[in-house]
Amino acid sequence: MPAKGPVSITWQTIFCFIPIMDIVASYRIKKMRWYLLIFTIFGAISMLIQSIVYPLDETSIYNERIYSEINGVDWNYAILGSNPDLGILNIIIHHAIAYVIAVYLIRRWSKRWNQNFSQSL
Repeated sequence: MPAKGPVSITWQTIFCFIPIMDIVASYRIKKMRWYLLIFTIFGAISMLIQSIVYPLDETSIYNERIYSEINGVDWNYAILGSNPDLGILNIIIHHAIAYVIAVYLIRRWSKRWNQNFSQSL
C-alpha cells in the first residue's frame, strides 16, 4: 500500500540495495510504473551495448561450446562469454550503474513525495 504520509529517505535508500524491496520503495511513493519502465529501458540499452561491444563469435545455444548432450549447458561460458574476466567486469559495471540510478531516482522521488506533505501542513 502506498504511504499515507512522509517516507524515510534513509529507509528508501536502504531498500534500493535489497532485491524486490526497491520495487516496494517505488510503490510506496507511487512511482512503481516509472521505475519499472526506466529499468526495462536500461536493461534493453545495456544488452544492446553488450551485444555491440562483445559480439558473439559465431556461437549459439546449439554450439558444442555452450551445450552438449553429455554435459548439458556450460553456464560459465553462456553467461560470461569466451573471456570470463571481461564478463565479470561487465556484470559489476552494469550493477554499479543500476544501483546509482536506483538510489538517485528513489531519493529524488521520495524528497518530492515528502514535500507534498510539508506544504499541506
